[in-house]
Amino acid sequence: MLVNADTKADREMVASRSAQFAACVPAGEEALIVTMLFANGAGLADMREGAVSAGLWDFTRRAALAWAPRRIRVNAIGLGASPGLPFEPLESAARAAGEVAARHATVEDIVRTLLAMSAWPSMTGQIIRLGA
Repeated sequence: MLVNADTKADREMVASRSAQFAACVPAGEEALIVTMLFANGAGLADMREGAVSAGLWDFTRRAALAWAPRRIRVNAIGLGASPGLPFEPLESAARAAGEVAARHATVEDIVRTLLAMSAWPSMTGQIIRLGA
């Protein structure tokens, strides 16, 4: 399992690190790549961070499709983040189903989520949102 958890990561960094990891996975073996997406503000001052999160989410979905035949699954955990892509409908699965009060995710929440992702062999290309 590879967990991309660098708060300053960008799409190119995560894509390169993930591709290097995927290249080392023996044929027929299963692997899991998870990228942490961090919350950012909605204002213009936070536009770059929002674009980074959207780029990482886009990478997650594309890599999941590309590497699924090799049994390499790619998912994301959004820590208070649920980025959308341009022109994506509001009812998209990348959005919260409704407004729900949430507490901040704990380390235990993250660990349990990683363990669940590793236990669900058909889960790929998904984002699980944790916390407020």
